[in-house]
Amino acid sequence: MSGTAWIASYVLLWIAVLVLGLAVVVLLRHIGVLHARLGPQGVHHGNEGPTVGDPAPAAGWFDYAGAELTLVTFTAPGCPLCAELVPSLERLARVDRTVQLQLVDHGRDEVGVFAAWNVSQTPYVVAVDRDGIVRGGGIANSLEQVETLIDSIQGEQRDAA
Repeated sequence: MSGTAWIASYVLLWIAVLVLGLAVVVLLRHIGVLHARLGPQGVHHGNEGPTVGDPAPAAGWFDYAGAELTLVTFTAPGCPLCAELVPSLERLARVDRTVQLQLVDHGRDEVGVFAAWNVSQTPYVVAVDRDGIVRGGGIANSLEQVETLIDSIQGEQRDAA
């Protein structure tokens, strides 16, 4: 094989590597989009989070009677999804008076709260009704996912009434 043929084959090989690398990035993005579109109960990993229908753990930490639904939101300082989600949740709580927000930011003082609620990943949202009963929750990657959770819980409450 001549020198020109070798150079051409190397160029084609590098083009193929770049195209495959781009394909991997696109597929990873689509996995993230699908992950964010999961159902209203959020994404559960193993037995993480409190059980739906049970009383909220350590109910004395939060006042659930202040709204129809309390979103106990677990975040972490280095979590980029949390940084995007929290301002949206704060706006939601200001606009929708039936929802109140309780933020628990991971730190040395909050390790016990995370443990009591059985939460190890962030952002994690638990919806608790005014009676202190867990109505749903899971990892929340977007405001749309949290709104779907709220809508499904409020729909269940209307159907029960």
